[in-house]
Amino acid sequence: MPKRFTNEEIELLSKSPYVKDIKQDRLTLTHEFRCILYDEWIKQPSTFQIRETLKSFGFDCSMLGKIIINNIIINFKRYGRPTNGKNKVFGQSLYSVELYDNSFLIDSRVFVKSRKGINFSSDFIDKAFKEYPSVSIESLLESYGLDPNKVGYHRIYELKRKLEDGEKPKEKISADAVEKYSGHPYIKRCTATHFTLKKQFYDEAIIFISYSIDEILGIFEIDGSDLPIRVRNKIKKQLISWNGDSDNMMIECDQEFRSRIQHNRMRALEKLSMMHFERIGKILPSLSPEQKKALCIWIRDLPHDRYDYSIRSILKRVGISKSSYYSILSDDNYGMKERQDEIDFEYIKRSWIIRDSEKEHAPSI
Repeated sequence: MPKRFTNEEIELLSKSPYVKDIKQDRLTLTHEFRCILYDEWIKQPSTFQIRETLKSFGFDCSMLGKIIINNIIINFKRYGRPTNGKNKVFGQSLYSVELYDNSFLIDSRVFVKSRKGINFSSDFIDKAFKEYPSVSIESLLESYGLDPNKVGYHRIYELKRKLEDGEKPKEKISADAVEKYSGHPYIKRCTATHFTLKKQFYDEAIIFISYSIDEILGIFEIDGSDLPIRVRNKIKKQLISWNGDSDNMMIECDQEFRSRIQHNRMRALEKLSMMHFERIGKILPSLSPEQKKALCIWIRDLPHDRYDYSIRSILKRVGISKSSYYSILSDDNYGMKERQDEIDFEYIKRSWIIRDSEKEHAPSI
């Protein structure tokens, strides 16, 4: 039931400079005082904050009643800070603003689907993070053709709170990406806030650990730019610590998709091999004769084809001439002289150490 004031209460409240009008079934506060109430409430949105502010300005909260205080808060949540000097009447039922439905907000690209409903899109959050508070959230929404009142106070207030606290809200996965990866064979779950890959992805991707995470995802037809950086970092971290704990089951997918992934893997493996050959070439000058001999034997025993994996192409990448390669392989004693020199040097060094030690401890005559 709406609060009904007695004649004594009306007389007492009418003396307050913060009351514009008082009748048995309604109370109208001045615009200036409603602004003060709002500014205090927004610091800590709660009934307690409203009560304490009213008390500090001489109001008896038990006289006002629970319904009026609750309606003050409802008014703030729906309309925001009072504007234009227009008074709201507290104690009566409020006009309910019809909010946009979720599908309309998602179509606007300002919101994306989430497990609990919808959230602001990552693009809108990034824009707000860069421009707020010089540009209000309400103004940003209007620039997208949306009425802030129909978006809903709670959504706007929560984003404002995080921005004012210096906390950048987690970037969301777009609705387009969620739809794009629905049913992807290697993806276990994809929503606006969650992205999980199947164990088979990590089993097949672990060999490419030296690649960037975007390159690895691309092999499996997942565009890294569709995912927030926090998601990509998490996938990379899981890949680094992957211990092969899977059921070894093959991914269920159509033959065309499987063929594309196999093609991508082959290309990535070829690139990986060439990277390793080039790294060997960089350390070649520092290799001992024995290590060079072992390297040539390893190259000889590799499976070769007529093109990228021919002996000639591998030697070129590693930096060994063809004549040196065959000379090293044909010389059974290659590196043995250097090895014998090392043995002799160690023997002489050890002999001198022993000689000096014995000389030091020899008794004097």
